[in-house]
Amino acid sequence: MNFLLARTWQIVATVVILALIATGFYLKFVGWHHPFAKYIGVYKHHVIALGEFIEYKLDPKRFRDEHNAAAVSFDCERIRDDLVKLTQSIISPELSISAETTVWREGRTLHLGDRSVTGSEAFAAWKNQIFKLATTRHSREEGHYGTLLQALFASVTIHGANASEDFSVETKRGGEFDACG
Repeated sequence: MNFLLARTWQIVATVVILALIATGFYLKFVGWHHPFAKYIGVYKHHVIALGEFIEYKLDPKRFRDEHNAAAVSFDCERIRDDLVKLTQSIISPELSISAETTVWREGRTLHLGDRSVTGSEAFAAWKNQIFKLATTRHSREEGHYGTLLQALFASVTIHGANASEDFSVETKRGGEFDACG
């Protein structure tokens, strides 16, 4: 009887060890993104949309708590593309002085082009507007467009009607680490 009991415990211990090894391989190859990882406190949430990025920027701790995430990763290219699409669809008064502004990006540089901006005065006004947006420090709670611009892009370039009317400004981050910086 004692021998059978000892043999049973050996089998149980072997099954438990194999289950732990299988779980480890599963998490390693399937990833820490699986919902099961939430229960053991190792879930890694992958942010792929601008809306989620904004939620994270407003309150990172609350975002992690809501998603039970031990870590957060970002698809910065997709988030930048979302911001470009949003910017093109809205064309906020902070970014342009006419409805003809087109928006595109090249890597971490946001480009704004407007053929209707002619003359040095109009271009200078637009240049000052973009300079303020890109370099002014905005509070995190504000959820300001400039905060997103500074978090996602290294510089902003504007293009006027004339080939000589180009202006580029680096965004201000204040030296702090940013997920997509």
